[in-house]
Amino acid sequence: MAKRISESLITKIEGHGSLHVDWEGRKAKLHVVEGERLFEGILVGRTAEEVHWITPRICGVCPIAHNLASVKAVEDALGIIPNPTTVLLRRLMMTGQMIQSHVLHLFFLALPDYIGLDRATELAEKDPKAFGRALRLKEVSDEIAFCIAGRNVHPTTTTIGGFHKIPDKSSLQRLLRMLEKTSPDASWTARLFTSLPYPELDADLELLSLKGDGYSIYDGDTISSSRNDDTSVKGYKEAIEEEVREYSTAKFGSYRKREIMVGALARIAINGKGLGQKARKFAKSLDLNNPFHNNLAQAIEILHFHEEAIMLIEKLIEEGMDGTVVRPSINPPLKGIGAVEAPRGGLYHEVHLREDGKVTYANIITPTVQNLTSIEKSSQTLLDSNPAASKEELKRLMEMLVRAYDPCLTCSVH
Repeated sequence: MAKRISESLITKIEGHGSLHVDWEGRKAKLHVVEGERLFEGILVGRTAEEVHWITPRICGVCPIAHNLASVKAVEDALGIIPNPTTVLLRRLMMTGQMIQSHVLHLFFLALPDYIGLDRATELAEKDPKAFGRALRLKEVSDEIAFCIAGRNVHPTTTTIGGFHKIPDKSSLQRLLRMLEKTSPDASWTARLFTSLPYPELDADLELLSLKGDGYSIYDGDTISSSRNDDTSVKGYKEAIEEEVREYSTAKFGSYRKREIMVGALARIAINGKGLGQKARKFAKSLDLNNPFHNNLAQAIEILHFHEEAIMLIEKLIEEGMDGTVVRPSINPPLKGIGAVEAPRGGLYHEVHLREDGKVTYANIITPTVQNLTSIEKSSQTLLDSNPAASKEELKRLMEMLVRAYDPCLTCSVH
């Protein structure tokens, strides 16, 4: 008798993947079927100046994160410490990146699961005011990217040691007015996602995030675990291991051989004390062992990063801006690591350079690679904890679960 196995592509995620469920053996696997793009090999032989132009093409959803991780890696290799204005502007870029990505995922991919819709365009008909709020948040996040990074996809203004061009005061003031006008939309989003009926699931999660001062997404120097098993960013490659599995074109990552979840839920678990005042009160609603609550955590982050964007702009206007580009140090190490928190979690870029500035080695570990093992574990837990549920209901819940992780499968096969 043939085994009862089902496999179907998961819709409303970034990239192509399928859940493979053996109903007799009660086993679930996540098959990633994207084609590999081999960016690490593409970088070898390129110049240091090309790295942060190439890596954003890994992803059209989070190119700013890849851009800045690469810039930081090359700066580390060249012994460059950028000036305070550069750091503030890059942090501002990251707030725009977070809001951009979270709005797209929450409203266009995840929300239909919770309100009985098939696709987000139906929201425009059912609740045009809500759809308008989502569009305004997307617009202001795009404007942050345009103003600081040069355009909303694939930055053009960043360079090693600083920026080719920094915004003028009037541009920042206009951006500030847009943010102030959309503050109610950010608060409404947090309230909406707090009110949704999330499926119950105790997945016994180990959560992992970069940690530094405050709510660190740009300059965290420690990889911190919710189980108090931390390591430095410099030791990322020894702590985060990647495994090839025969049924997936993406590697599966683990932390010291354990499944971990990265992303918004993990960041709030690790850095929650650094949330803005408005966002902090919503974090009390989170169940840190329920991966479905990653959707709520992303909504809370939209509110937090909206607040932070306002704070950063006010600081830049008040203190003035220094557009100086910092040059390489004498006798630099020529090996560097750059880490940021991308929307979906910790992102690590490493480059080695020759003395002439050509790349000899590149390594990239993306958030989704780290999440794949946790997605499988959580899917298995969901299957095990609902023995009486029908196949149709379990398939629906498991697809919702995968979407809750917000996987970027194209990033995973970089």
